[in-house]
Amino acid sequence: MVTRTSRGFLHESALTRYAATLSVLAIAATTLFLGWHYEALPDILPVHFGAHGGANGWQFKTVPRVFVTVFVQLGIFIAGTSVGTLLLSRKDAPSASTLPDARAAVTATEAITLMSTTWVVVQSYAAFALVRLWSGVGSTLGRGYTALEVAAIAATVAVMVRAQKQLSRPEPLPYVPSHWRLGQLYCNAEDPALFVPTRDGRRWTLNFGRPAAAILLGVILIVGIAAPTVVIALTLR
Repeated sequence: MVTRTSRGFLHESALTRYAATLSVLAIAATTLFLGWHYEALPDILPVHFGAHGGANGWQFKTVPRVFVTVFVQLGIFIAGTSVGTLLLSRKDAPSASTLPDARAAVTATEAITLMSTTWVVVQSYAAFALVRLWSGVGSTLGRGYTALEVAAIAATVAVMVRAQKQLSRPEPLPYVPSHWRLGQLYCNAEDPALFVPTRDGRRWTLNFGRPAAAILLGVILIVGIAAPTVVIALTLR
């Protein structure tokens, strides 16, 4: 639900704000937890384990390695926030808050924020499990971490299903050939909407006439390709 708007942006839902606040608190708690235990951790950390659970790979303790879960959390949070900001951007926001595409943008932002918060919380538990592991308690992250991952996957699917149900089927736009590229890509710089109906009206698509659409795709590529590469580099440094 759109509660209010500010110039240039549709306002997020209350649930989006609560979820974002929870993410910030989880990141702060994880940072404090790892900082508190950093000095007590051994100088050489077990980082790889064989089939029988015994450690067969070690690396020196470094700040990037110990705080890797915080970096992952920040990446998830920043990516989710960036995507949400792009989805809510609209130059005629104050007068468009009740339009179907505006409601779709708010719904999509809420779903993305809920999913990102879910995985930020998972990383908080991962930090706890890693400290136990590095301190010699057990040889894996434990059943609790596995169970939490399964629960997070289930929660992610539930959020996606919920969002799909909330997104009502849009009414197709009047067909203007000059607004469509390659038959299916909507491109109309004069249309302030970021979300627009597909040509058949069955679902929503992006208006590639708005720069925000290209930026949104760029963010997705960064999250999907660059972010994992950076995390791996930090872990193996």
